[in-house]
Amino acid sequence: MPASERLFVDLIVRSSHKYPNWDPEVSRKKPIGVFLKEGNIYEEGIAEKYDIPKPVEHGVDSTEGTTWVTSRNAQQVSVDADIAGQTPALVECSVKASFKFNSNKGAVLAMDNDTILTISPPGKLRRLLAAKELQKGYVIVSEVHRCSSYARFLSSSAGATVALGLSAQPPMADVGSAKVDAKWVHSSSAGNFKARVNKEGKRVFYPLFRLVALKESSVSTGLRGELDEDPPLPDVEPPWDPVEDGGEEQHQAKAV
Repeated sequence: MPASERLFVDLIVRSSHKYPNWDPEVSRKKPIGVFLKEGNIYEEGIAEKYDIPKPVEHGVDSTEGTTWVTSRNAQQVSVDADIAGQTPALVECSVKASFKFNSNKGAVLAMDNDTILTISPPGKLRRLLAAKELQKGYVIVSEVHRCSSYARFLSSSAGATVALGLSAQPPMADVGSAKVDAKWVHSSSAGNFKARVNKEGKRVFYPLFRLVALKESSVSTGLRGELDEDPPLPDVEPPWDPVEDGGEEQHQAKAV
């Protein structure tokens, strides 16, 4: 996994307990430091066998709203005149936010018009512990964010400030097209930035997901449904040590 990608994933997962997809529009196929998709419990009949309910999508009817996910060291600040002066396009953005990274490098993920697919109640997945078809080392995607537009940013230096904004223009009446002319803009020329917009407004990007571990655990960090008798499976911890600014793992001393 490239250094920038690993650092971005590490910063987001340690603040949100969810894993960001570095390229939400690209299908993952190579098992090089990334999570490899092995199968689908619904397509293979495992969910039906163990009475796992189908995912529920929340927020389908919502047409507005942006979800912002940041690293722990990000502090939201106002989009002041200096930032707007450096990037005039921000003034026209209906959706915008500015963040200052107080220490080290920082990360921001923005998802516009997103929905969340979840398996509810999450404790139902615990039944898969009895599934002989699955190995105990497997992890399962239990929650997915889906959106029609996203932007991600990884700062190149500590103490940086960045403003992100989404500028959208309504379709022109004389063109006869329902497509929206929208684009993401950002104020910082330094850093790793990527954004995509689906012109038809379809939710085709999957920038963020939750992974749970197929193992027994006395501690669970997931949400628990009111009627769920079984505790949820534990969230998956990153399979690497905390990452330094350069993208390298920090090897921690272990008590013996």
